[in-house]
Amino acid sequence: MIGVPHVYICDRCVSHAHAVIAEPDRTASTPIATIQQVSDEAGAEQCSFCGKRRHQVTAMASAGDTQICNECLEFCDEILSDVPPVPSR
Repeated sequence: MIGVPHVYICDRCVSHAHAVIAEPDRTASTPIATIQQVSDEAGAEQCSFCGKRRHQVTAMASAGDTQICNECLEFCDEILSDVPPVPSR
């Protein structure tokens, strides 16, 4: 789980958001939300993690009232690649 105060994203949702951003009109369903791409015209929408507006980034995904931009998704990838795997029991 990666997050800033009051906003979190899990590793599976990071990959779902990447898939949604990569393919226009694609959505991804999770147990708690549907992730969809934020349109280029949605200039007022802003990333819940960094605060950048839609027009300031290449792409953005949304799940309900929470958005994440492509730059924050890439940062999540970096964080997740540095986390050692949890040993299986």
